[in-house]
Amino acid sequence: MSRAHRVARELERRVLDGTYPPGSQLPTEPDLCAEFGVSRTTVRAAVGTLQDRGLLSREQGRGTFVRSADHVDLTMFLDANLSMTAVIRAAGHDPGTTGVSVADEVPPAPVADALGLPAGSACRVLRRIRTADGVPSFESADHLAPHRDLPAGPEGYTGSVYELLSATYGRPVTTGIARVEAVAPEPETSARLGMAAGQPVLRLSQVHTLDDGRPVMYSVIHLRSDVVHLYVERGLDAAPIDHAGLATAPEPALPHS
Repeated sequence: MSRAHRVARELERRVLDGTYPPGSQLPTEPDLCAEFGVSRTTVRAAVGTLQDRGLLSREQGRGTFVRSADHVDLTMFLDANLSMTAVIRAAGHDPGTTGVSVADEVPPAPVADALGLPAGSACRVLRRIRTADGVPSFESADHLAPHRDLPAGPEGYTGSVYELLSATYGRPVTTGIARVEAVAPEPETSARLGMAAGQPVLRLSQVHTLDDGRPVMYSVIHLRSDVVHLYVERGLDAAPIDHAGLATAPEPALPHS
């Protein structure tokens, strides 16, 4: 048994028996090194093991903490084009929606171009907060290509937009090209997501297309970086990306009206 494994087992025992209760901070790396007589590399490996198992979380500039029992942890693989509802359900949580607003607006030029809309044309914009077991996890602004059968009011957008679009067009939403950035959110966004002011979020900008290639939605989603973890599968045989088709990241306003 390696030193890192032994340290991880002891830290896990302390978490499970309540020595380190939920929400508490672990001793510092130097303190753990001194207690166990190991190097920082060993302590970091041990903590990393428990972090991967969901028992601990590292917070930049603050330290390492024991996760609460009601902690929401969502895993999102970028190589799978899933709805946010599907991501939440796959993690074993109940999806919910709050703060829904719907309006017809003229989108920024990059969004109009991505959706193939004439300049000056309006589209329906859906803004909302998605929750997992009641915990705010995503804030989104979805620009929907015009269609006569799209609901006009917020009551029509309480579930999965992918499912709604598939029913509206009679075809599934299958592909999308996304851009991911780390950004500092506006204070209003932090408040709506229940985050500390200044804590960064991940912004995902994506064009969504049907199985026949038609673009039907452009989304700008702010993801809580302490709740949502993004992964991508990489391989040597991946084909080069056509950068001309990459989603640009305009700044459509996210705050709810």
